[in-house]
Amino acid sequence: MTMKLKDEKKLDAVIAATCRLAAERGLFGLTLAEIAKAAGIGTSTLYVYFADKEALFNEVFRRAKRDAVDFYGGEVDATAPLKARVRGVWARMLDHRLRRHDEVSFMEQFVGSSFMSDETRDYSSRLSDGLMQIVTEGQGAELLKDVPAPFLTSLFIGSVRETARLIRAGAITDTEESRAIAFQLCWDGIRS
Repeated sequence: MTMKLKDEKKLDAVIAATCRLAAERGLFGLTLAEIAKAAGIGTSTLYVYFADKEALFNEVFRRAKRDAVDFYGGEVDATAPLKARVRGVWARMLDHRLRRHDEVSFMEQFVGSSFMSDETRDYSSRLSDGLMQIVTEGQGAELLKDVPAPFLTSLFIGSVRETARLIRAGAITDTEESRAIAFQLCWDGIRS
């Protein structure tokens, strides 16, 4: 018996459907049958790709996280002054949140869930090293507050999250001026 090869288009459809459904209805009530239907494939076909829901969710998260981190660092000049790099990452994270809302929503729900494997947790931690390096460098140069790094990263990420939420809700307009104000508030909170 020959094993059926995995079709990348079907896999992409499954991942997109999983993120969309999680954003629309929440992660915890999703079934593999609902995901398969939304992806336009049979449930039995879904089992060719994933043994169970936990395996599916972990793969969706790993792909979404890798894509996000690649996007964040995409156009940031590593030789720029620290504030410019922090601003670049902040702006890229905001753009990603606005453009890839379904994936971001999935990731946020997944991180707090019991579905996340230790392997995926380690993978996520390794991918977050870039932001931690900027924090460490900034603290070493006495440009960022000398507090435990998780406080700085959570304030930074929270600023991006809430700015995106305000833009999506229509409470503020997505303009350079709005972005400059939001970033300056974030910067004022993390700089020494």
